[in-house]
Amino acid sequence: MKSDFFITKDLGLSGALHSKGVKLVRVDRQGKLCFFVFENRSLCESLQQQFYAKTLDVDALEYTNSLRVLKDLVFSRS
Repeated sequence: MKSDFFITKDLGLSGALHSKGVKLVRVDRQGKLCFFVFENRSLCESLQQQFYAKTLDVDALEYTNSLRVLKDLVFSRS
């Protein structure tokens, strides 16, 4: 069975997904790398395609806030 989770280490893409309202499930750490795990793989793959094609519209303030939240999660050691 294919997982419905979408996993990426790309902070920029993760910020875009988060700002579009995709639920972040967790942050997995593997050594110095952090992987962001999101729900709804098919939606994330669609948004990822738009993100890299530079056709994804996101609110600038939402995106900035999402990056701040994700960075806080990465740099917190809890």
